[in-house]
Amino acid sequence: MARKLTYEELEQRVGELEKESITRTRAKETLRRSEETARALLNATSDSAILIDTKGTIIAINEIAVQRLGKIKNKVVGMNLFDMFPPDVAKERKARADEVIGSGEPVHFKDQSEGLVFNNTFYPLFGRRGKVEKLAVYSRNITDQRQKEEALLGSEEKFRSLASTAHDAMITMDSQGNISYWNEAAERIFGYTKKEAKGKDLHRLLAPKKYMLAFNKKFSLFKTTGRGDGIGKTLELSAIRKDGTEFPMELSLSSFQLRGKWHALGTIRDISNRKLAEEERLQKEKLQSILEMTGAVCHELNQPLQNLILSSDDLIADISEDNPLYKPAAEIIRQADRLGEITKKLMGITKYETKDYIKGIKIIDIDKSSN
Repeated sequence: MARKLTYEELEQRVGELEKESITRTRAKETLRRSEETARALLNATSDSAILIDTKGTIIAINEIAVQRLGKIKNKVVGMNLFDMFPPDVAKERKARADEVIGSGEPVHFKDQSEGLVFNNTFYPLFGRRGKVEKLAVYSRNITDQRQKEEALLGSEEKFRSLASTAHDAMITMDSQGNISYWNEAAERIFGYTKKEAKGKDLHRLLAPKKYMLAFNKKFSLFKTTGRGDGIGKTLELSAIRKDGTEFPMELSLSSFQLRGKWHALGTIRDISNRKLAEEERLQKEKLQSILEMTGAVCHELNQPLQNLILSSDDLIADISEDNPLYKPAAEIIRQADRLGEITKKLMGITKYETKDYIKGIKIIDIDKSSN
């Protein structure tokens, strides 16, 4: 027969059982809390998160994954993950899982399922013997992101196609003030190739120094708000070509956001020829008014000039050639006749023709301008 335990021994055994019970209770509580934490972490992500064994059997799954699979959670656990996808998708994902099991390295890949685009990552989980025993599968739905990227790419392609055929320079500036786009017309107008211009500080490369102070003061406002004195306006300013020459330009500015940062688009037209034409027109208008006034003056001079010539003729007719007054009178007639020819030409000017004068000055060519 077994020996009976003494009271002291029984009391000690009861104490040991109580400690063991407390330890087990604490372990269960710790395990419960760990499981709750794991479930919370699993469901906190917007990605599908699934734990599978090496055969693809689902061990654990979060709520997002259950919703995407269209299943009931307590029925999903224990099912094979790869049976839930179309055959082509299942084949690709099964091959990726086998790759992780064989290499022990995670894999990242994208695929499509039922019209949706997913960014997937398979992570290996190792057992005590160092072999892959489980896989953590994460999938993120990037359909909206992909659609936005494709729309942006399409917009960029359209912009580049239009900009490449434009007659005006089209230049974009990024949020740091550097040139990010440079079309063919910009090459022609400024003289820099795309390779030379892209990435360069736009204002240091193209703007006269007189504009730099104003730009530096307002650029921080543009970076944070996309606003500025020139945004949405068309301005007449000056710019610098590669050869250092300054020329007048017409600048239209707009701002746009790209990946959360403000950028600017400038459309630039070289108006050098237009400015020259305007100056030419103003010069012609100014000279035309002078010529009209000159014609009126010549008309007023014509009558007394004719009287002077007639009086000189009468004087010569009444004196002999050896008279001291004869030569002065003849010179008066000669000069008066010359003046008459000039006034006649001035009154007959109908077009604007010039000829070179001293020190590069141009004056009206009376002979070519008159009928």
